[in-house]
Amino acid sequence: MTKQFCCIISLLVVTYSQLYTQTITQLADMPEPVSNQAVAYAEVNGAGFVYSFSGIDETKLFSGIHKKAFKYDIQEDSWVTLPELPTGNGRIAAGASLVKDKIYIIGGYEVFADGSEISVDLVHVFDPETDTYLADAAPIPVAIDDHIQAVWRDSLIYVVTGWSNTTNVPDVQIFNPSTNTWAAGTPVPNTNTYKVFGSSGTIVGDTIYYTGGVRIVGGSFASSNVIRKGVINPDNPTEITWSYRNAFNALGYRMGAAVWNDTRPVWIGGAEDAYNFDGISYIFGTGVEANERILELNPNTDQFQENPFDLSIMDIREVAQEDPTSVIICGGMATGQTVTNTTFRVDLSLVNTSTVSPSSVPLKVYPLPARDRIYLENKIEGEYKIANQMGFIVSAGRYASAGISIKDLAPGVYVISLNQESTSFIKH
Repeated sequence: MTKQFCCIISLLVVTYSQLYTQTITQLADMPEPVSNQAVAYAEVNGAGFVYSFSGIDETKLFSGIHKKAFKYDIQEDSWVTLPELPTGNGRIAAGASLVKDKIYIIGGYEVFADGSEISVDLVHVFDPETDTYLADAAPIPVAIDDHIQAVWRDSLIYVVTGWSNTTNVPDVQIFNPSTNTWAAGTPVPNTNTYKVFGSSGTIVGDTIYYTGGVRIVGGSFASSNVIRKGVINPDNPTEITWSYRNAFNALGYRMGAAVWNDTRPVWIGGAEDAYNFDGISYIFGTGVEANERILELNPNTDQFQENPFDLSIMDIREVAQEDPTSVIICGGMATGQTVTNTTFRVDLSLVNTSTVSPSSVPLKVYPLPARDRIYLENKIEGEYKIANQMGFIVSAGRYASAGISIKDLAPGVYVISLNQESTSFIKH
């Protein structure tokens, strides 16, 4: 891009204050390390349990992909091993959903010795009351993995986009457990803005939310910085109105999605970069590390709130929602792409904003416009990220008094975030 002079029209300052305090409690370890599994929560006779189905073990090899299942007893703080999935082979990137009193394990993909993969169309039905599998349900019409899976009104399971054998698909597949039938919902628009794999999402009220994931660009995989919304017509649940918005902090791959206080979707952990089942980046060929954050969306404003998270965890796909303000995370990949067997409860409490003093000095960048280096006024140190107008992180590191070199950035408008404060600047 040819360098050119840019004049500043306005300076956007967005200050993020932390909405949540978090209490993280380590629970009993799983029987063995497992990652990329399907996870669900269910109650049996008033007692809470967490279930893990399929996944990959600590070898991170194709041969370590299995169809094992485990159950965590919250009251007893203990895990037990359950029978394996009843049909098919081992798989990863499946989804699990509780409707009424049954868990439905949908999709996933198998990996073979020659490196080939196949998406799965199986739908298993698990009865938590008896810890047994019932007959498989009707197979999903389009075999799917790394999809969004969420429940509407404890009656229908929505399976949105995802990967099917060779590509991302726009399909919205809706399962009705009461009739054991599938219906086609309004597909997401057939563009790479909506079609992704490795995204995660949830349903709040009558709206589907999913964010991040990986799109296909020129035959390569690229992280997506988009939040999408699908408004379900309650009079015709197959009718969905789709919309989207770009957001620089919407990047996220295989995050755990939940709903805080029954009103706000949140995404926990995950990673910015897309990676294979072994935790190695598709693009860079190096190990990927987790985002240490909780991302929350305000449905009233469609604005994200990013909060630091005291765990380094990714590849969790799903979390178990124990109650409106707490989730249980089991397994996944920790620091260094290590498959773990740890289990944590994360309790989120809303900060009493009347006791939180906003920063008296907003985040200010100088000089403006900038050419070679920028400085942050009255800021001594902190972790920074710089995102371009598409929302992709183009620079990151630790800010110090020497400032930040932007020599390698093309002319344009950028957003810099330092800890919980963000502002835009222009390089010319």
